[in-house]
Amino acid sequence: MGVALQKKTSLEDSARIVSLEDVSDPLLRDLLSYWERTRAGRDMPVRREIVPTAFPRLMPRMFMVRVQEGPSFVYSLAGNETVEAHGDNFTGMDVRELDRHAPGYGASMQRFYTSIVRRRRPCAAEGSLQFVNRGFCRFKAIYLPLASAEGTVSHIMGAAAYEMGSE
Repeated sequence: MGVALQKKTSLEDSARIVSLEDVSDPLLRDLLSYWERTRAGRDMPVRREIVPTAFPRLMPRMFMVRVQEGPSFVYSLAGNETVEAHGDNFTGMDVRELDRHAPGYGASMQRFYTSIVRRRRPCAAEGSLQFVNRGFCRFKAIYLPLASAEGTVSHIMGAAAYEMGSE
C-alpha cells in the first residue's frame, strides 16, 4: 500500500513501480505464482477462483480492494500487519479517504489502482510509509487484478512485505 517519505520528498516519490521479477519475498512470489496458475492463460483469474486463505502465513500482509463503477475502490480486506504498518484498518474505506492520513495519499492510490484496472496486469511497487508516522517502514508489494464473471476487473488483491524499525 505505501511506504514512508523521506524529508523533502513528495508523497508521489515515496514509492515506485518495480519489475515483478524484482520481488524477492518468497511468500509474495508464491502468491504471484498462484495468480499466474489460476489465470490459466487468461488476462487474469476470476475473483471466485481465488482463495486468499490458501496462504495463511501471508494473510496478515494481504489486502483486497473492490473495484466499483467510476472506478472507485473500497478496501474489503486488510490483514493485521497491513493495519499495523498504516496505523488504521481501511476495511470498508474508499481509497480516496486515505487523504485523511496524509494529503494526497488517497488521490495517489486512486490513480495507481485506476492504472491497474486499465492495464489488467499485475504490478509490484516498493517504497516507504514514513508519511503515516508509524515509525520508518519500507515495503515491497504486489497488486493482482481479479476479474468478474463478465471479465472486467472487479478486485485488486495485494500483499506486502514490511520492514519496520528506525530509518
